[in-house]
Amino acid sequence: MMSSKLHNLRRKIALLLLAACSATLLQGCWDRMEINDLAMVLATGIDRTKDGKVHLSIQIFIPRQSGSSATGGTGGSEGSPSGVTMVRTAEGNNIADAMARLQRKISRHVFWGHCEAIVIGEKTAKLGIREYMDFLLRFSQFREHAYVYISEPKAQDILSLLPPLERSSAEALREMGNMKLGTKMTVLDLAQALEGLGKSAVLSRLKIPRPESGQSKLATMPYIFGLAMIRNDREIHVVTEPMSLGVLMLLNQLDNIVLTVNPDEANKQAAVTIKPQFIRTEFIPGFADGNWTMEVNIKTKGDVILNTTDLSLLPPPNVEKIQALFQEQFKQRAEAALQLTQHKLKTDFFGYANAYRNHFPHKWKAKKAQWESDFPKIKTKIQVEVRILRTGKSGDPQGIPGQSNE
Repeated sequence: MMSSKLHNLRRKIALLLLAACSATLLQGCWDRMEINDLAMVLATGIDRTKDGKVHLSIQIFIPRQSGSSATGGTGGSEGSPSGVTMVRTAEGNNIADAMARLQRKISRHVFWGHCEAIVIGEKTAKLGIREYMDFLLRFSQFREHAYVYISEPKAQDILSLLPPLERSSAEALREMGNMKLGTKMTVLDLAQALEGLGKSAVLSRLKIPRPESGQSKLATMPYIFGLAMIRNDREIHVVTEPMSLGVLMLLNQLDNIVLTVNPDEANKQAAVTIKPQFIRTEFIPGFADGNWTMEVNIKTKGDVILNTTDLSLLPPPNVEKIQALFQEQFKQRAEAALQLTQHKLKTDFFGYANAYRNHFPHKWKAKKAQWESDFPKIKTKIQVEVRILRTGKSGDPQGIPGQSNE
C-alpha cells in the first residue's frame, strides 16, 4: 500500500515538472509584429527596364492619413486625393532581388498579404511572365486571389493614378474584377490556365484615359481596353472590340454588356438594344471518323432597353425578327473569335483540350501527341439561342407620330 502511494506521488511530481518545463518553451507572441510596424501593400506593378532589370512598384496603404482628415501625398511619393496611399519602387536583377531592395527603402516591414491587384506592363508581358508567376505562387505572403492585369502603359503609371471615385487604384482594379468588366483572372486562375493543356490565358488589358483640360493627368482611374492573349508565358496578341466580345463570350465571361442590332439597312441610326440577363456558352466535344469535333451552344435571355426603329415590338413576328438578328450577330462574333484563335494564333484559349480529355480519356491519350496539328483542323458547329423576355414599358416606338404618342 505504501509503495503504491509513493509511486503515485512520484508520478504527480514528474507531471508537474514536465508541465513547468513545457511552459518555459511556450513564449506566446515572441514573433509578434504590431500593425504599426507593417507597410500594407494594396497593389503590385511589374515592369522591365531597358537594361533587363525588374522594376517593381508597390502601392502602400497609409493608415494615419486614412484615419484623419489629412489630404495629399507624402514625401514626394504619389498620394491619392484622400491621402491614403503612396507608391514606392525599386529595381533588381530579378523580382525577388527588387523586393529586397524595396524593403530597404521603407521604414516598416512590407506586408504583401493585402495585395489586391497585380499589374504587369505590356512590354514586360511580351518578354515572358514565368519568373513573376513563380514568385507570386512561391512567396507565401502573396494572395492567390489577387486579380492580374496587363497594362498598355507602364504598370507603375497605373499604380500612381489618383482615382477620384475610389480610395486607390488598387480598389478600382478590385471592383472592376468583381464586376467582370473584362476577364476575371486571379493569380491562381492564371497559373492553372498556363499549366493546363491549352497553356494559354486571356487577361484584361488596362489603359489610362486622357486627362480633361486643366485636370491633373493622375486624377483619373484606369479602364479596361481590350484583352491580352497569353500563350505559354508570353503575350502574343491583343484584341479589342468587337473581337474581344466574341472572345469573352466563348470564355463564358461576357457580362455587364448591352448589345445592339440594326434591323433597317437603309437607316443606320435605327437600332434595337438589349441588355442580357446572362450569356452562357457550353462546349460539347465529339469524335467522329477519327477526328475531333466540337459543338458550341450559346444561350442568352435579355430585355429590350432601346428601340430607335419604326418597328413595334408588340407583334410576336417582330420580336422573332429581332431575336434572329441577335442570333446571327452572336454567331458571327463566335466564328470570328474561333477563326482568330484556332487558325491564326493556333492556340487553345477556350479549353478544347480539357473537354476532350474529360469526355474521351482513352482517345485523348492516343491522340494527345498530335494535338498541335489536330487543333486547327477541328470543325466547330455553333448554335445560338436568343430570347427576348421583355420589350420594355412600351411595345411601340416612342416619339413617332400616329403611334404611342397619340
